[in-house]
Amino acid sequence: MTSARSAALSSEDYRQAVATIIRNLQKSEDLSDSQMAERLGCSVGTIRNAKGRATSLDPLILARIERTFGPGAIDPFLALGQVRAVPLPSARMPMDPVLAIVEALHSIVEVQAVDSEGGSRITGKELRRIIEELRHGRTALDALIARAEAIR
Repeated sequence: MTSARSAALSSEDYRQAVATIIRNLQKSEDLSDSQMAERLGCSVGTIRNAKGRATSLDPLILARIERTFGPGAIDPFLALGQVRAVPLPSARMPMDPVLAIVEALHSIVEVQAVDSEGGSRITGKELRRIIEELRHGRTALDALIARAEAIR
C-alpha cells in the first residue's frame, strides 16, 4: 500500500527540485550553463534540459553536485523526502569550523541591527545577502555534530 506522502511526489516535483538546484548554484556561483556543465562533467544540453525541466537528471550528476558544491547543494531534491544532507564524520572541512560559525553569527547580528534594512526583523533580502555565511556555518555545525556522534 502506498502512503499519501509518497503518492504525492511526482517526476515533475523531482524535475522542479533539480531546476531549482541548478538555478540556485548558477546564481550563487555566477556560472553559465557551459561553466556548470564543465564543473559537473556533463554536457551543456544536460544542464539546459535539467534547468528547463525537460528531462530527469541522472542521480550521478546529483552526487557530483553535492560533492562539487558541498553539503546543502542538493537540499531542494532532498526536501522531497523531508531531509537534508550533512557531512560525514570523515569529511574534510573546507574552512575552519569555528570561524565559519562565528562569521554566520556575525552576519545574523549585523542584519538584526537597529539601523539595518529590517531593523530587528531580518528581511528576505537580508537573508539572501548572507546565505553563503549561513550555509558555511550550518556545514561547520553539522560536521562537528557528526564527529561528536561518531565518538563512542
